Amino acid sequence: MKVRMNRQELAEALGAVGSVAASRTPKPILECTMIEAHADHCLLVATDLEIGIRYTVSQVEVDETGPVVLKADKLSQIVRESTDEILEFNSDDSICHVRGAGAHFQIYTQPPADFPPVAELSGEPDFEVDANALRRMAEWTVLAAARENTRYAINGVLWERKGKDLTMVATDGRRLSMAQGKLESDEGANLECIVPVKTMSLFPRILGAADKTVAVKATGSQLVFRTAKATISSSLVEGQFPKYQDVIPSDCDCTATIKTADMLSAVKRSALLTNEESKGVRLSFSSGKLQLSSRAPSQGESVIEIPIEYSDREIEIGFNPTFLVEALRAVQADEVSLDLKEPNRPGVLRGDKGRLYVVMPVNLS
Repeated sequence: MKVRMNRQELAEALGAVGSVAASRTPKPILECTMIEAHADHCLLVATDLEIGIRYTVSQVEVDETGPVVLKADKLSQIVRESTDEILEFNSDDSICHVRGAGAHFQIYTQPPADFPPVAELSGEPDFEVDANALRRMAEWTVLAAARENTRYAINGVLWERKGKDLTMVATDGRRLSMAQGKLESDEGANLECIVPVKTMSLFPRILGAADKTVAVKATGSQLVFRTAKATISSSLVEGQFPKYQDVIPSDCDCTATIKTADMLSAVKRSALLTNEESKGVRLSFSSGKLQLSSRAPSQGESVIEIPIEYSDREIEIGFNPTFLVEALRAVQADEVSLDLKEPNRPGVLRGDKGRLYVVMPVNLS
């Protein structure tokens, strides 16, 4: 293989594929990226056997086609630290030479025949989703997904496609985020599956201005996505997702409307005087104002007030400030609403259209 590539585009590609390549594995080949040089483009391929990615680099000049397999993190470091506009790659059976102006790296390679296959999206997709909508839905739901391996069935995001309606839901048992969107067409089969968090986290990273839609196709136990530059294949999470409809309160009778920036600032400041023993902020709602208070033994306490739109009965409730901050940072709307019922019942945060966030209260007594 002999090829010259635009360094900046290559760096972007390596950022995407490097997040898929395994970092700790007994199989060294899974720590690698395969570069396939074709006549007019290069493909960067990586997989951890559960998620695979094929990423196209188009600003290339190819003298000799063929593949080379290199350690993903080391290649990424070399490209990131280089200052050249163009990098040249020239590989033989065991070494890949990477050259820039005044720089020459020799990297030991792995046999391309040992690299696992990574699926492509063949045939017509089951449906297409607006790329910007997918990015926002992924960002909104991933924040509430479980990270503990012991809760495998909720270590992912539920996808439900029914006609033109697409719903994504994630929960870790203490909070739940849901995003709903519309598809352009109701053609294709309906879908219900759980997509791993790692896969969902790729979309904000790889979707750019060139992406208008993302094609989606279910193939057995995999879901395959095709963007303008990349194809992602992902194994699905096995197990039964909880009945999320039962978690979303439908009988809240108190609603506060709050400026998003004011709420985010107040919660962050209140969280400064909390600790592991008192991991909670008390929210006291009364006519026209919200008081946030916190206390940390041996450290001190805080009281913060902000104006809000509220005219229902007075109510006090405690929340984990981290859960509120993460949701408020993800909201793009200028205002959010918080629906409440009782101090021991979950609250429902709403901001951007089609999205809600259910958060369980904490006991501050």
